[in-house]
Amino acid sequence: MPFLRYSEPILVTLVLFLLPQVSVVGGDRTQQKTDEFIIGVPGKASFKNFVDITPSSKDPNERNYTGFCIRVFKEVQMKLDNDSLPLPYKFVEFNGSYDDLVANVANKTYDAAVGDITILADRWNDVEFTEPFTESGLSMVVPVKSSPKAWIFLEPFTLEMWLATAAVLVYTMLIVWFVEHRSNPDFSGRWKDQLGNALWFTFSSLFLAHREKIQSNYARIVVVVWLFLALVLTQSYTASLTSMLTISRLRLTIQSPAKVGCDENTFMKKYVQEVLNYKNATSISDGEEYLKNFENGSISAAFLEIPYAKVFVNRYCRKFTIIGTTYRFGGFGFIFQKGSELTAKVSKTILKISEDGTLKRLEEEWLTPNKECLDSQTTTENIDSLSLRSFWGLFLFSVATSSMSFLLFLGHLIKNYWHHQSSRMANIDANNESVSIKTVRMARYLMNAEIGSPWRSSPSSDPAVPESVIC
Repeated sequence: MPFLRYSEPILVTLVLFLLPQVSVVGGDRTQQKTDEFIIGVPGKASFKNFVDITPSSKDPNERNYTGFCIRVFKEVQMKLDNDSLPLPYKFVEFNGSYDDLVANVANKTYDAAVGDITILADRWNDVEFTEPFTESGLSMVVPVKSSPKAWIFLEPFTLEMWLATAAVLVYTMLIVWFVEHRSNPDFSGRWKDQLGNALWFTFSSLFLAHREKIQSNYARIVVVVWLFLALVLTQSYTASLTSMLTISRLRLTIQSPAKVGCDENTFMKKYVQEVLNYKNATSISDGEEYLKNFENGSISAAFLEIPYAKVFVNRYCRKFTIIGTTYRFGGFGFIFQKGSELTAKVSKTILKISEDGTLKRLEEEWLTPNKECLDSQTTTENIDSLSLRSFWGLFLFSVATSSMSFLLFLGHLIKNYWHHQSSRMANIDANNESVSIKTVRMARYLMNAEIGSPWRSSPSSDPAVPESVIC
């Protein structure tokens, strides 16, 4: 029949077109019901805190997968299940390099990879990374030892600060002595007694109330400013010393900048050698090997990614610390094949567990479990000594006040001296005196004149010194 002759090719074509579609739909349903995501897990993690693979006690052929990275992925998977986005998976141990693991995801041997895998630009071309779930960067870890305690009392102030304090103290002492030694019996007597009393008065005012009485208003101004400066200095010193005794300062023991260790992966060693210029970098595979190399002197410093550095220092907090600049990298992330829709969903879920505190709780549980080390003496930020930069304004104010008081008092003395000289020249012909004699007389008046004061029963026998000099 003509109809059958023309309709048969059409029917065959239609069947051939629909058959793949049915197969595909059926295949998708089967995959959704039975297939599992094959996830590669690095079997040679540098630190077991991140990935730890152990044989199962029930079946020797099975493996138990634990660690920070595994727990983060399981938290993500549970969140996806709660959002009706089930993610059936199966972990498979991979004992090659990290680059090979990335390549196995790229060639679709694995559907994904979970572990301490650093996000790098070269790897980004072949696979898709999720949002990083760790802090990114590279830090230097060095051994430390406690600083000697015998001279720790000198450390709250820098050398310049100590010298400036001593200089202002001596200057204040001289001003107080110059103003007070003429009229105050506590600052009079022999030269060594005068200077000794003035030094004792100024120094003791740092710690205790002085018993000497100040009679001159000029000296009182100087002493008030000095006492304020002394109060600030003693309080600052006490606070700094307390911090140093509570948080012991550590001295770095880097013997040679060329003797450093780094992770054995190709990128890390190349970065340390070519970018950071440590040509003799030693490749190290795990945390225990880092410790052995430190102890036998093979390395004096180690470059570790920040998550590794936190784990290492937390484990050996009394022996090592983190110093120096952080060199930024991409952090750790999960890997999926190119074009996978799960990448965006997993990244969003990582942000969720970071915002609700789950990620922080996992970090504390797996990366920094030693709480004693968090509060121990090995802080990465040493307490700095107080420098002159913080107090130069106060020192300047004290010196300026003392200088101004000294000049005012000196002007008052000179005014009284010339007043007396003018009355003296009216009775005595002093025009024949040489300039040198007049200069000596004035200097002696300014330095050694005994001025009448309330504690004297009679005025001074020196007619050249009036009692009105006391101020």
